[in-house]
Amino acid sequence: MFRSGAKRCLNCDTVITGPICEGCDLTQAAASLVLRRRLILRTGLFLLGSMAFVAATYRFPPLETDGMLVFCGVVFFVGLGLAVWVERGALRGNQIAIRKRLFMTLVPVPWLLAALLVVNAKLDTGPVQDYRTRVVGKFSMAAMVPTRRLVVRSWREGHEFERVPVSRDEYSRFAVGQSVVVEIHPGIGIPWVAGVVAPSSNASGGAGNGGNL
Repeated sequence: MFRSGAKRCLNCDTVITGPICEGCDLTQAAASLVLRRRLILRTGLFLLGSMAFVAATYRFPPLETDGMLVFCGVVFFVGLGLAVWVERGALRGNQIAIRKRLFMTLVPVPWLLAALLVVNAKLDTGPVQDYRTRVVGKFSMAAMVPTRRLVVRSWREGHEFERVPVSRDEYSRFAVGQSVVVEIHPGIGIPWVAGVVAPSSNASGGAGNGGNL
C-alpha cells in the first residue's frame, strides 16, 4: 500500500514529488497545520466517545463492567498516545500515514462500545432474572468517575465471585454478610444489572441460589 521511501502529503497522503501536493494543493507546512487542526477535532471526538461509553456503563451497567472498562481504558491511552505521536511527527515533517490510520481506526471504538451497551439494553425483551446471593465484600473508589461494587458469591458456573456495579444508595444500604437479590437483564447477549434489592420473605430466587447462601 505504501511504497518504501515515498514521501507523502501529511494532509491527504498523496505521494508528492515537488514542494506542493498535487492532491490538495498544499505545501508541507500548510498540510501539517491542516492535519494538526483535524487531529484536535478527532481527538475531541475520541474523548467524547470515551465519556459516552462511561455514561453507558452507568446507565446500563453490564455484569462484566470492569473488564469492559479495562479494555476501553487501554484503547483510550493507546489512542491518546497515537494522537501525540501523530502531532509530534507532523511538526517534524515525518511520514505519519500509518500511525494516522491507526489513530483513525481507534476513534470510533468508544462510540461503538457505547452504542453496543445502549442497543443491548433497548432491544432487551427478556424477563428480569433474580439471583439470591450474599455480599462477601465491598469496593469503592473515589475518583472523577466514582466506582462502587458489591462483591457477591456468583451464581454462574465457573465463577466464584461477581463484582456487581451498584449505585451510591445500594452501596450504603447493604453490608458484608447480608443476603441480597441481584436483578439481571439478559440483554441480547450482554447481561446487565437492573439493581440490587433486599430479598423478600416469599422470594423464590433465581437459578443457582442453593450454593450462594
